[in-house]
Amino acid sequence: MRSWRPRSGGRLVAPDGSTLSLKHDTSPLDEPWFTECRIRYSATPQAGEFGGRAFETGPVGTVDGHVAVLLEGSYIAEYEAQGGTFLLAATADRATGLVAWQGRWHEAYCWVNEPGATHVQMLSKFDRLTFVDTPAGLRVELPSGETYQRITANKHVPDIGFLQIVQAATAAAALPAWSGHRVRVGEVWRQLSDAKDASPTTVLVCASPTAVVSLQPRGGTEDAGLGFLTGLSTVSWT
Repeated sequence: MRSWRPRSGGRLVAPDGSTLSLKHDTSPLDEPWFTECRIRYSATPQAGEFGGRAFETGPVGTVDGHVAVLLEGSYIAEYEAQGGTFLLAATADRATGLVAWQGRWHEAYCWVNEPGATHVQMLSKFDRLTFVDTPAGLRVELPSGETYQRITANKHVPDIGFLQIVQAATAAAALPAWSGHRVRVGEVWRQLSDAKDASPTTVLVCASPTAVVSLQPRGGTEDAGLGFLTGLSTVSWT
């Protein structure tokens, strides 16, 4: 498996071209960024049938791991396009697959849950998307009639936990109505996760004027998580 690269620190150029910036007093924030993107169709015949589509992004090497560990399959085809390579992978029985576009620094990918899907059907998951890869992030330009509904940025912070970040406009309605604990970038609340298949876990939610950060403590304590959020000097998504 390829090693993760690049390590872009606290700055991410998101697939829609917006910029997410985190700054911390002591943490270098050098683990890689990953994103989950949901696309909404405009009022077209497709909207009534499907509603939209989704894909994820990560550093080069992400797809290798997914094919080997999650899919337990192998690559079945490669096609060069847009300055990169489309990668197609599937299980041995072709029941499930994965399609990806790989650039110099990043990859975009989505699952194909259509048994026996042809190469054309797999590639259609990325129909009319334009990929522009940069060290700071992978931009994915959408065709006319499609808009970004929600982008979630994910980052691991060693010894602290996992960060999930969304733009404030997409998460404001889910924030508590009461005031939270004040920190430099905004307010913090302690909530329980809504995981349906496991016991609820603690999530620390930090809201700035432009972004909402959810911290799931892993390997650390809630106090360490709060200490990390207190150390943030910038949380901005514009």
